[in-house]
Amino acid sequence: MKRALPDTDTVKAAIDTVLGEAASSGRRPTVAAIERHLGIPHATFHRHYAQLIDSHFRPRIPGPRADSHTDRPQAAAAKEGNLRRLRQENTDLRRTLALYEEAIRQLTLENDALRNGATVVPLPARSRVSPPSRP
Repeated sequence: MKRALPDTDTVKAAIDTVLGEAASSGRRPTVAAIERHLGIPHATFHRHYAQLIDSHFRPRIPGPRADSHTDRPQAAAAKEGNLRRLRQENTDLRRTLALYEEAIRQLTLENDALRNGATVVPLPARSRVSPPSRP
C-alpha cells in the first residue's frame, strides 16, 4: 500500500520549520532535515519536490557567517606553537638516544674485553659524553 505524499503547503511548512530550528540552534539547514521531518525517503522527496528545494529552500539558506573565521588565526598560532614545541622535543629525544647508543656501545666493548680476560680501565667521568645543556 502506497503512502500518500504531503501536499506542497505541508512541505513548505516543513521547510520553514527546519529553517527556523537551524537558525535558533546555529546550525546549517539541510534537505535531509526536511526529509526526516516529513518522514520521506531522499529519492522520493527529490523526485517529487525538487522544484521546492530550488525555489523555496535554497534561496533562504543563510550564507557563511563572517564572524566565524575570527578565531582561526589564533588557532593557527596555537598549532604552530605546539608544532614548534614538538619539533624541539623530538630533537632533544634524538640527542638523548644518540647518547644512550654511545653508552651502550662502550659498555658492550668493555663487557667483551672483560669476558676475554683483559683488564679494562674505565674512562674518567669527566671525559665521558654528557648530555647537552639547554640554553
